[in-house]
Amino acid sequence: MKISILAIAATTALAFGCAHSVTTSRAAQFPPAVIPQYNVDSVTHDSASNQTYALVGTAVDSASGRPIQVAIISLGPLPNPAGRAYSDDRGGFVVARVVPGHYQLLVRRIGYMPYSQSCNARPGVVDTVRARLPVSHMTLQ
Repeated sequence: MKISILAIAATTALAFGCAHSVTTSRAAQFPPAVIPQYNVDSVTHDSASNQTYALVGTAVDSASGRPIQVAIISLGPLPNPAGRAYSDDRGGFVVARVVPGHYQLLVRRIGYMPYSQSCNARPGVVDTVRARLPVSHMTLQ
């Protein structure tokens, strides 16, 4: 007699009261926002081994927590910021090798209100930020 692994797993989950965890996993329709992996030395040192600043983080929808893909992250005044990056498919980004100083972080994406925060970039430091962008209710004409 053949018994499927799925049937055994479902029976075991019901027997131990784990049925809730099975239904909860189906409710999540998107992966959580995740900071990309990075090497601290490579993001905080330039080609001449001078210490620089790095900012890592995630861009997420403020209401749902859903990762925001292809958000534009800039550190410093526009149009020529000191650092720039785009969020990946899980909302993560790394802005590396920024010259120390005081900057304005700006995270933007069409359909969302921009996120802005002041940053004090210190040499050899990696800061972390979770940029929560509210949905914009503006329409294009």
